[in-house]
Amino acid sequence: MDKKTIQMIKGIAILIMLAHHFIVFSFSELPHGVMVFGAACKICVAIYAVLSGYGYFFAREKTVRYALKKSWGLLQIYWLQLFTLFIPAAMVGGWKLTPAKMIIQLFGLLPNLNWFAWYVFFYIFCMLVMPLLCKYQVFRFKPLVNLGMMFFLPYIFEVVLHMIQNYEANTILHDLYSCFLYFPCFLIGYWMAENHIVEKSKQIKWMHNSGICLIGIIAIFSMRIVVNSIAGFLLDVIYVPVMICCLANLFEKKRYKKVPAVLNILGKYSTEMWFFHAVFFSTYICEWFQPMLKLVSWPPLMFVWLVSLSLLGAVIYQKVLGGLCSSVEFVKRSL
Repeated sequence: MDKKTIQMIKGIAILIMLAHHFIVFSFSELPHGVMVFGAACKICVAIYAVLSGYGYFFAREKTVRYALKKSWGLLQIYWLQLFTLFIPAAMVGGWKLTPAKMIIQLFGLLPNLNWFAWYVFFYIFCMLVMPLLCKYQVFRFKPLVNLGMMFFLPYIFEVVLHMIQNYEANTILHDLYSCFLYFPCFLIGYWMAENHIVEKSKQIKWMHNSGICLIGIIAIFSMRIVVNSIAGFLLDVIYVPVMICCLANLFEKKRYKKVPAVLNILGKYSTEMWFFHAVFFSTYICEWFQPMLKLVSWPPLMFVWLVSLSLLGAVIYQKVLGGLCSSVEFVKRSL
C-alpha cells in the first residue's frame, strides 16, 4: 500500500469522523437510521490507529528518539490550535487556567477544551510503548500467534483497569483504559504491514471487483451497527483491516478515474482537520464558531459546509505552523 493510497484512506477517515460528530452532536432533527449510522462512524478512530501502526512498521529506527520526534510533530499541530483558539475562548468563557490544568490540556489527558484531542495521548502512548515491544521482540513468533497476542494482551490490561473501582474518575486510569482499548488496532496495522496483508489481498480474485469491494465496505458498516464490541473487546480491530483492504484495492485500481482528487487533499490535512473541527462542538469555543456553521440549515449541505470550513481552518493552521518552523530554522542558522 503506497503513501498516496494511505492518504486517500485518511481522507475517507476524516470524512467519517466529521459525519460521526455532525450526526451525534446533531444540530437538527435527523431520522433514527441516520443517527444509528452516525454512531457507527466512530470506526474512524480505529482506521487512524491501524494506519498509524501500519506506518510505524516502516520506520527506519524504532527508538524512543523516533517516538519523541513523531510525538513532537503531532504536538506542534495540536498546541498551535490549543493556545490560539481553545484556551483563549475558554478563559473568556470563565475557565480558570492553573499549572495542573495546563499540563492536562497540553497532552489531551482530559480533553474538555478540545473535545477530540484524546488521540494525542493515545498516539504518544503508542510511540513510547512500541520501542520497548520491538527491542525485546515481544512479537517474534509465527504470524497467527503474534496476531492472537496483539488481540488479547492489551485486552487483558483493559479488563484489569476496568476492574478497578471508579477507574473512570481517575484521569490517568481512564486514559490508559482508552489506550488499551485502541492499542490492538495500532498493533494490527503494524502486523498488516509486516505480513503484507494488503498486497496479499490483491491476490484474491473477487477483490479485483470494485462492486464487491464497495459491498464489503457497506457490510462492515452494517456489522458495526449491529455489534461494535463484545465484553469490552472492540471489534473494530477486525472490521478495519478488512475495510482497509477493500479501500486499498478500490483506490489503487481506480485511482485516476473514479476517486476525486479531494480525498488526497483531505488526507493531507486530516490531522489538522481532526483538531480544528472541534471548534464547532467543544465547550466555550463553539459559541464563537457554531453560528458560522449554522448559516446553512439543510443538514446535507451543512455537513458539506462543515467539511469545507474544517479544511479551510486546517490549511490556514498548517501554513502558519510551516511559517513558524521556517522562522525558527532561519534563526538557528543565523546564530
